[in-house]
Amino acid sequence: MIDDRQGTPMTAAARPHRHRTLLAYAVAPVALAALGACTGSDTGPAVTTPPSTSAVTSSSAPTTTTTSAAPSPTATVDPVIAKIPAAARPETQAGAAAFTRFFFEQLNRSFKDASPEVLDGLFASSCEICTDLSRSAKELKMASEHHDGNTLKVTFSSATIFNDRDRQVLVKLEQFAVPVVDENGKRVDTTRAGSGAFVAVLRFSTHWELTDLGRPS
Repeated sequence: MIDDRQGTPMTAAARPHRHRTLLAYAVAPVALAALGACTGSDTGPAVTTPPSTSAVTSSSAPTTTTTSAAPSPTATVDPVIAKIPAAARPETQAGAAAFTRFFFEQLNRSFKDASPEVLDGLFASSCEICTDLSRSAKELKMASEHHDGNTLKVTFSSATIFNDRDRQVLVKLEQFAVPVVDENGKRVDTTRAGSGAFVAVLRFSTHWELTDLGRPS
């Protein structure tokens, strides 16, 4: 979180940990569940046909046995990929920039809804700042508190380095003064307004994920 009075990072001791939003060091189906319903109707009792009264011949008609086709397997969808917008999925410069914007949108959501799980799969364990922000959202949830509105807005996002080894996106953010409220809607704190620029380092396997966030050099 940026201290708007001095333009320097606020320390962890300056505010409760769970109320940090913007990266304090540098200046958020969610898993989709396919719900299906089986429907059917009662066709009533089986109808039996009375035996034929015609004479029985010495030969009988061959019995034909039919087998039903095995049901095709249900395709599994990676829950992380499923929640990433189409524009943020390709392994391209535009895709990397879109994914970075999406990450901060999910970060907004994690604080506004106190739902840290929306960040699952979007960052690697090597991103310590990402882990800390996710922990902040978890602490909000445990305290039955949330942000009463979006705290962050991405004002700029563009891939500045993009080659086979390194992928980096420059991000500029605005942070707003937003009330932090408890489960009864009572304000318990307010985030500070400020702005900052960050470099998001990404990698791609089946989808993008952040591996680091830090200051621009």
